[in-house]
Amino acid sequence: MPKRLSYLATAAIACAQNTAPPLAYTLVQQNSLFGPDTTTRIYRDGSKAAMDIVHPLVQPSTHTRSIVDLQAQTSIGWDATQPAPECGHSTFKGNWGDPFVTAAGIMDDINKQHPTPAGTETVNGVSTKVSEFVMEGTSGKSKVWVDPKYGMIMRILMAQPNGPPKVVFETTQMTFAAPPPATFVPACKDAAPGPTDEDKIAAITGGPGSDYAFANKGDPTGGGCMVLFHVVRAGSMTPVTSGFQVFVDGKQITVLPNGLTRLLNMPKQFIMDVRVPSGGATAPIFRQCNKPQTTLLLVAKNWDKLGEGADWLWVKSGKLAGQ
Repeated sequence: MPKRLSYLATAAIACAQNTAPPLAYTLVQQNSLFGPDTTTRIYRDGSKAAMDIVHPLVQPSTHTRSIVDLQAQTSIGWDATQPAPECGHSTFKGNWGDPFVTAAGIMDDINKQHPTPAGTETVNGVSTKVSEFVMEGTSGKSKVWVDPKYGMIMRILMAQPNGPPKVVFETTQMTFAAPPPATFVPACKDAAPGPTDEDKIAAITGGPGSDYAFANKGDPTGGGCMVLFHVVRAGSMTPVTSGFQVFVDGKQITVLPNGLTRLLNMPKQFIMDVRVPSGGATAPIFRQCNKPQTTLLLVAKNWDKLGEGADWLWVKSGKLAGQ
């Protein structure tokens, strides 16, 4: 196999073109320079661009589509083979896939092979200059057809180590007109937002999610307070008064007969460990001392199998606040 051309797509190379390309166009290209055969359709109208990339010979074939905001440097992409695809969002810097920048990068590599002029020909309706060159690893001549005005590569015929030369790149369509506005409208939907922390807490407690906050996430507060710790059952929020041990940073803490544990002088972050014969629950806790006395809960979804589900909550307000 001949040595592949490297993909040098930089804005500096693009500036070497004699004439800057128009800002509205449609291009269709067939490309097997960098891997499997690919059909790419590229549309642009000012600061808006769109790309369809199809790998027809890959099984199953793939078809991705993206809409690019060149000014904001953002992109929305989706799998166009799906009946109801979800949108994927991304950002970029530098080249967004501009076909003229890409062509300039390929030509920069070809020019290192010292091509020689070989006349002019019309390729897919575009008058081109033809050059011949020899790539490392081959003995035959390769050819490239280039639009001299904008520098777009219209065709590359690459010599092969064994067998006849092969067309590895071709621009089959190049028109300079604004694509229809619908070209730049995403045909995907953003995934439905997941539940918020308040939604999750409401499902755990059976009460307003705003009354609580997860204790094993977020930023700890400064200052100090007395922490009243309870184990309760999810949903009913009834206290569990016995049958467990409490440890803080590996040190066992006394549990009162009513199931209450008092914690004093807690650091900003500490490890809570509640143990029962069938297992236990452990988590890093981030201190919340917004008042002199605050309540921390371990909410057990299944007390008989504590390790299968439990949540650590600070009580912010409501009937359990300060208890």
